[in-house]
Amino acid sequence: MRTQGIYLNVSRRNDDLPEMIEEYSEKFNLSKADTVAEILRAYPKLIAYKQKVMEEESRSFERLFSNAV
Repeated sequence: MRTQGIYLNVSRRNDDLPEMIEEYSEKFNLSKADTVAEILRAYPKLIAYKQKVMEEESRSFERLFSNAV
């Protein structure tokens, strides 16, 4: 059985990524690969949550100023 590998090429402007992955690995008590996988799996949920919050803020803003006109 052959092990699969994914390599992360980090540019100079993103040179903080390896350290961030290391810190999250220790925090989550996971391997670096599992940490990256967790982050990637959580990303769509984060985006959906952000969109929901923005919509709620927009509705709240509209209600706040709907009586001003």
